[in-house]
Amino acid sequence: MKLKQYSSIGLAFVAAAGLLFAGCAKKTTVEESTPAASIEKSGGTTAPTTQGVSMVQEPSSHTVYFAFDSSDLDESALRILDANAAWLKAHSGSSITIEGNCDERGSREYNLALGQRRADGVRSYLVGQGVSPDYIGTVSFGEERPVCQGTGEACWAQNRHADIVVR
Repeated sequence: MKLKQYSSIGLAFVAAAGLLFAGCAKKTTVEESTPAASIEKSGGTTAPTTQGVSMVQEPSSHTVYFAFDSSDLDESALRILDANAAWLKAHSGSSITIEGNCDERGSREYNLALGQRRADGVRSYLVGQGVSPDYIGTVSFGEERPVCQGTGEACWAQNRHADIVVR
C-alpha cells in the first residue's frame, strides 16, 4: 500500500515538473527590416532613432553610491546620472522611483531622513538635466533594505546608495 502511495506521489511530481518546464516561454528573436537609423535632435543632444523609437542605450547602472553620512553626488554618480537622464529624456513616458538607502549606522529615523535626502538629491539632478519631474517619485528605505548583510566599511559602502527603478 505504501509503495502505491509513493509511486503516486512520484508520478504527480514528475507530471508537475513536466508541466512547469513545458509552460516556460521560449526566447525568440525577431529581426526587423527597417530603414537606416535617422538622427533626431532633442534638447541639444542627438539620439539615433529607427521609425520614431529612440536608440539611446539603457544605462549600465541605475545605482549611485554616497560617502558616509552624505547626500552629495560625486563625479562617478554624476556620470551615472547623466546616462540615466539621457535615457529618460529619450523615453519621456517612463516613470521612475528613486529609492534612497543607508547603512546600519545611525538611528532609524536619521537614516530614513538621510535616505530621503539622497533620493531627493538624485531627483533634483535629473530634473536639472531636463527629465520631467512629473514622472519621478522618491522613497527612503533608510537602513531597512541592505544589499550587504555584514559589518565593516566595505559592506556599509554598498548599502549607502540610491537606486533608479523604472516602473
